[in-house]
Amino acid sequence: VCMAADLIRRGDVAASGLVPISYVHRGSRDVPFIGKVEEHCDLRSARLSVDDIPLFAESDITGALPHGRSRLQQSAAVLARDAGAAAFLTGQVGDQIAGNWLDDSLQVVRPLRRGHLLAACRDALAWSRAAGMPAASILSRASRAALPYIGRAASLYRVEGMTDQGDTSLRIPFVDRTGLSRPHEVFSNDWMDAPPWRRPHVRALTMMRELRLLEAPETMEGLDYGHPFMHRPLVEFLLGVPQDAVCRPGEPRRLMRRALSPMWPGALKGRRSKGLFSSSYLKAFRPLAVKLLKARRWRVVERGWIDRESLASRLERLSHGLECNQQQLRRILLLEYWLRNGEFPSWSLANPHTA
Repeated sequence: VCMAADLIRRGDVAASGLVPISYVHRGSRDVPFIGKVEEHCDLRSARLSVDDIPLFAESDITGALPHGRSRLQQSAAVLARDAGAAAFLTGQVGDQIAGNWLDDSLQVVRPLRRGHLLAACRDALAWSRAAGMPAASILSRASRAALPYIGRAASLYRVEGMTDQGDTSLRIPFVDRTGLSRPHEVFSNDWMDAPPWRRPHVRALTMMRELRLLEAPETMEGLDYGHPFMHRPLVEFLLGVPQDAVCRPGEPRRLMRRALSPMWPGALKGRRSKGLFSSSYLKAFRPLAVKLLKARRWRVVERGWIDRESLASRLERLSHGLECNQQQLRRILLLEYWLRNGEFPSWSLANPHTA
């Protein structure tokens, strides 16, 4: 927002104005900082509250893909069109590109490969303090990542720190049939050619591209929908900069903060975190989980994809706000409701001409 406002103020772009849109919720720690940016840029932003517009609603989980948030996207699109906007720009991928990594401890591989053991131990200790992880596990992981890859070992992802996130409820036959038991074969392997300390970053970008997560939603049709942080020259430049210049222990977005310091308000410069939507996601998905628990008949189970007992246990934990690998469980819930909403009524199946 600050960069766009500065470009418009200096006349370097043809845009006549800027309307920031912020997604907020009750008690959001972002709101005071949004106000500081508005004041600094002399702008008034639009704020869409997920307390008024549900993040996910059962009836909205339809369409070509099992996703939610359609009401939020529709509201944002309406705001854009009412403002006469031609372009809709997002901040997506900013964390990955600009180095907002709380744990980027694979940087320890660099001194290890050079034989600088003391420097590696010092860096591991610094990352241990910043990320809240044992320094020994950081050194162990970095040591494995420093070794050359031989073949397509299934341990590739564990070496890169892509650790098990908990129970997934996926049935083994389904995992084997879909290739999920061989994760290195699901996505492109080009990221393995990057230096070990860059592989998590390149892999994240590869997955976003191949999962088509950055495509324009249908609600944004007619708008120039884009992601400035994915501008290719910017991506190539930042992936070529030494990683410890981009992010250091306790200094996420280090290069960005220093380079753009004159452009944004001082109140933001000491901030090291951002507001999260964890409570809002829980609020949105808890009633969906409770409803499924009462149903006891699940399409994803009937198709042989998901284990019944595991799913029941996780839904129970989600309904009580307990640990359940919530991020992955949300995807199962979206898929279940998408299957339910996409089914033909029984009368239409009985009459093929009507169907």
